[in-house]
Amino acid sequence: MGEVQSVEKHPNADKLSLCAVTDGVDIYQVVCGGENVVSGMKAPFAKVGAEIIFPGKKEKPFEIKGTTIRGIESNGMLCSAEELGLEEKSEGILELPADVTLGEDVV
Repeated sequence: MGEVQSVEKHPNADKLSLCAVTDGVDIYQVVCGGENVVSGMKAPFAKVGAEIIFPGKKEKPFEIKGTTIRGIESNGMLCSAEELGLEEKSEGILELPADVTLGEDVV
């Protein structure tokens, strides 16, 4: 689990945001495409090295890697319910209750 500390418009992309996300220990810079991402929200956060299985789309896990998106470094991924296999179709980042513990595994 992670908490979005801040959200700014990505300087090189209209539909992306630049977020500071904490897992309760460290703060990570994450480029995010979720339209609903806001400062203060808690959401599933996959750090670099985490593996996600996209149900129905990939047979083997997808490893989250540090990458550069439109010239900005991104060190993780805020996840939607669809990406976690919780819904067949979803829009935006899955917002979690305010009382979830940061750093815990979503599973």
